[in-house]
Amino acid sequence: MARTARPGSLVVGRVSGAAELADAIIDLVAGGSVADGDRLPSTRALAEQTGLSRGTVVRAFDELSAAGFIVSTQGSGTRVAAGAGQAARAGARTRGVSRTSSSSSPLMRQGTRTSSPEVPAATTAPPAPPAPAPPAPRRGRSPRDLRPGIPDASLIDDRAWRSAVRAAAAQGLAGLNPWEEPSPALRVAVADHLRRHRGIAAGDPVLFDSSRSAIAALCAAFAAANQGRTGSATVRFHTEDPGYRGAVLMAREQGLEVRFHPAEPGGLDAARLGSEPAIVFTTPAHQFPLGHRMSVDRRVALVDWARRTGSLVIEDDYDGEFRYGVAPLPALVSLPAATDHVAYVGTSSKSVAPDLRVAWCLPPTAMRREVERWLAVHRRGPSTLPAEALAAFITSGAMDRHLARAARVYSDRRSRLVAALRRERPDLEVTGVEAGLHLCVVLPGYDDDEVVRELERAGWRTRSLSGQSAQHAVSGLVLSYARLSSRDAADFAVELRRVLERLGSG
Repeated sequence: MARTARPGSLVVGRVSGAAELADAIIDLVAGGSVADGDRLPSTRALAEQTGLSRGTVVRAFDELSAAGFIVSTQGSGTRVAAGAGQAARAGARTRGVSRTSSSSSPLMRQGTRTSSPEVPAATTAPPAPPAPAPPAPRRGRSPRDLRPGIPDASLIDDRAWRSAVRAAAAQGLAGLNPWEEPSPALRVAVADHLRRHRGIAAGDPVLFDSSRSAIAALCAAFAAANQGRTGSATVRFHTEDPGYRGAVLMAREQGLEVRFHPAEPGGLDAARLGSEPAIVFTTPAHQFPLGHRMSVDRRVALVDWARRTGSLVIEDDYDGEFRYGVAPLPALVSLPAATDHVAYVGTSSKSVAPDLRVAWCLPPTAMRREVERWLAVHRRGPSTLPAEALAAFITSGAMDRHLARAARVYSDRRSRLVAALRRERPDLEVTGVEAGLHLCVVLPGYDDDEVVRELERAGWRTRSLSGQSAQHAVSGLVLSYARLSSRDAADFAVELRRVLERLGSG
């Protein structure tokens, strides 16, 4: 039975800020003073005990929540997460070691102003050209654009991000090709981030400009090593349908034979895959687009199949940082038998913003050289400045705070959209609500492309579920709630009900 941690058991010695408080709590979890499932004191009570401001305690709790050490549930308070003790004893913490120094601090230098010589009065100067209009500020998608794939960049702490960019810019330009000399700071920061957030104990990520590039590199590397080993002329690429069309495009560009399997709630069934070496592409944490979570037994069976057949599983963890009310399932790559047969792919496009063009890949050791060779040939590494800025953002702890805040906001927006849909059309099946930034509304009997067109006439942009299918079409809508306000959630549900009533289900 879970118990409430004694207030006095939570603080050892003096703590002067959020980072020290977070570290102190983790130390107590590691030592057993606070156990998995224990309820922690409120932020107000802990602030009174430590003498810190409540805002400081909230920031510490945000870091612990983002790293998976604690879980907050409305009405039940904040508790130590399942598995937190084991993670703490294994050395997991909420942030990496800072790699900034005073020598890299940006300096503002005041130049010497020189006056221009006066133009003689008799000289008639030509009229100066009109000054160019200042550029319009960049704007994100409309809040009524519910197409998936774009997070709410307004949730990023502007001050923290600008600080990270200044730290990156202060390093100057090194004159190196990023695909030949990838950012060591980002590789270390991403490795630490994956250890704390996804339970991946060790890894040296290869950096790319997008997850598509990483998938293409893995397909090419595996095909090069296995051409002739298979019974067919080409290597097979297995994927779920509906699924991520970008992965299919990359596989076909590499000359692979794509095999589609119907997406099921428990995930891809390894029994369907045959006995030849092949590639399997999967999104097990939050299947795109239906949002299913691959069951534990199918995860184990898939990795075992890859080991037996000498195959490769590409695990795309595109939005694995965001989970709502469910325990995180471990990444496939962290399973004991996965070492030589699972490649992990991640991206900053959902956790921060797609503007960065930064992604990463943990290939099996035997494939690493071929993956790096593909990267050098195709020159698809991330630009240095955004890579260094993201590294600074992660190592400063700003990324953990951002993820904690974003998860709260997205969870609330998701709940409001689900409630509005159920209020207007309780008969509709809604899937994928446990994680990520989007959900699906299944619309059997409707032409979902026609529904999309009708909604667009009313000012809403959505994406059809059948458009994500190749052979196993499912009618429905793929809806992002990342930028959706509570008022808009209610308005959209009303408009969807009206559209469905006009179209009928015949």
